[in-house]
Amino acid sequence: MNFMFVTVFVAHFAFLSIFFVNNFEKIAYAKVDFNWDHPIQGERKSVVRSFNKAKATADKVPVLMYHRILDENQLTKAHYDERGELYGTIVTTKSFEEQMKLLNEEGYTALTMKEFGAFMEGKLEIPKKSVLITFDDGFKDNYVNAYPALKKNGLHATVFLITDRIDREPRDYDPKDAQYLSHADIKAGSDIFEYMSHTDKMHEKNEQGKALLVAKDKKDILKDLEKSMYIVGDNSAFAYPFGEYDKDTLETLEKLDVKMAFTIKDGMAKRESEMLEIPRRGIYPSTTLDIFKNLITYE
Repeated sequence: MNFMFVTVFVAHFAFLSIFFVNNFEKIAYAKVDFNWDHPIQGERKSVVRSFNKAKATADKVPVLMYHRILDENQLTKAHYDERGELYGTIVTTKSFEEQMKLLNEEGYTALTMKEFGAFMEGKLEIPKKSVLITFDDGFKDNYVNAYPALKKNGLHATVFLITDRIDREPRDYDPKDAQYLSHADIKAGSDIFEYMSHTDKMHEKNEQGKALLVAKDKKDILKDLEKSMYIVGDNSAFAYPFGEYDKDTLETLEKLDVKMAFTIKDGMAKRESEMLEIPRRGIYPSTTLDIFKNLITYE
């Protein structure tokens, strides 16, 4: 009896030890895969509002692309490249607040993804001053720093999540670390943010520097995107990691019935734009308020 107990105990301990060694990084950073009982979107659905027909005359929409929003006084050497320049994925909280305040004061309507899709399909007329605000990756600072400015100015936004990097438990915010949204963050921000897919585990590059979304086998890509879209609870929109895609990628998205996919190509979104190759206007550390004004108005 004792021998049997010891044998089972040793085998169990050995299994746990091997699992811990093989998954140390994920465990240490609270990113272990776990079963999803239901999509994170919950009961909240993207809405479509009725707009004043006299003002609903838009023929193009600037789709803004952000990544990280960080306070200037919390920036460290880790946020700068070898030339001493702020990484292009970072916009300071002050700049972001100024940009959102401008959108509000200028009377811009921040569209939900469903409204934007209806506009692109010719099913909805929207105000001439309309904008779609997007964030790639799903960093925790989107909720900590961007959410308050969006809410203050009454603006909607979409976060394209790398679903494998969602933190399973809330953690204290540390601007020095590239933290990702937790379940609690996602839920707390859902009155402003809606969430779409940016892949599950495909936001990486191979040894040749090629994005996995175009380097991996089509079956693996399909499986990854299916999982990611199940987790976010929506397959209507997708953003390409690193902006890379090819013919096979487009075919996979069509197979998944994805209606819209967003690139990193600059330009205004128009009804004649390819629905799976929608351009966006990247917002960077060098984007002054004057440049921002131009990006939301001019071609």
